[in-house]
This record gives sequence, structure tokens and C-alpha cells, in this order.
Amino acid sequence: MNPILVAGLDPAFANFGVARMWLDLNTLELTLDRFRTISTEKLAGKKKLIRQNSDDLRRARELHAGLHEELAGCTVAFAEIPSGAQAARASYGFGAAVGILASIQIPLFQVMPLETKKGSVGNPKAEKPEIISWAARHYPEASWKLYDRDTTGKGGKILNRRGELHLDNEHVADAIAIVHAGLHLQEFKQVLAMLKVASPAPQMLSD
Repeated sequence: MNPILVAGLDPAFANFGVARMWLDLNTLELTLDRFRTISTEKLAGKKKLIRQNSDDLRRARELHAGLHEELAGCTVAFAEIPSGAQAARASYGFGAAVGILASIQIPLFQVMPLETKKGSVGNPKAEKPEIISWAARHYPEASWKLYDRDTTGKGGKILNRRGELHLDNEHVADAIAIVHAGLHLQEFKQVLAMLKVASPAPQMLSD
């Protein structure tokens, strides 16, 4: 039986994390194909001739194009759905991210943040650095971003040392964790048998 490509999605308007992973349907073992953070830069306000709504539309289009580029060849996707924003601008960004998720044409399974933490680190109160470290341990061959110098805070206290995992890895690490958690969803288990039937066994070479 051939493995299938699945995608983990950590959606946001500024930084949209995507992880493409190979899933063995028999063992449910995962192998990382690649990951990417699709980042969109806000130009409105920096360039006075650009209107806010026009800039938002450009950013949404960039996210849409980048996401569907990464979804090419994927059979299913797992995603956290943004919710709970207090500020109006944050709600706007969440709405844009949800709209982009709605454009996905393959089966999409919703994973809750608590499920992501429990399905990866095992701790429902895990913080971002813990998930990053967990993902890097499981997939050490991946191109993780590292700090290139020591960074200091107030009073000269070193916050991050050169060579340590960069916090910018949070979006792709979350995307990986979302896939791991998604495999435990009852909804996914219900379609697993159908996925096995739809995935043909590898052809044997004849003598």
C-alpha cells in the first residue's frame, strides 16, 4: 500500500504554517516531506499610496496561492481553525484565514489547540518552545531555523543563544504537531479504511 501525502495547517494572516507529511496508512507512521511558513508583509501604512483593504486583498491572495501550492498532491489536511480574537484587527485576520481554509477542496479535519498539545508534547499546557523542541527532536533532518547570534533583553540578559532553535519555527512546528494530533481524531479514523482502499498497493516488478 502506497503512503499518502497529508498536510498540517497552522493558519494565520501574517504567518501561515504548512507541513507536508507522508503517512503510512498501515502503521500510521509519518515522514516529513517539507514545511514552509507563508509570510505576508503589511505594506499599508509603510507606503502611503497603498490602501489598507487593497493591501489585505493582496496578502490574502498570496496566502491562498502559497497554500494551494503546498497542498498539491495531498489527500487530506488537518488544521486548527482560528477563533477567539478580541481586537477587531485580529478578528479580521482570523476571518481571512478561515476564508482561505474554506477554499480547500480536499477533506479537512479540524484539530483543537488542546488536542495539538496533547497529541504532540503530551502536555495540554505546553508552550511554543516546547512544541518546537518536540518537532525538532522528531524530525532532526529538517531545515530548522537557528539563531545566528546571541540575543539579549533588558539588563543584558541573554534570551536566546546562537545555534538554538529560533522561535520563528513555531508555525511549522505547530503544523507538524497538528498532523500528529489529527491522526487520533475519531473523524479521521472513520475515513481511514476508505483511504486504504483508495491507495493502491505498489506494483511488483516482473522478472
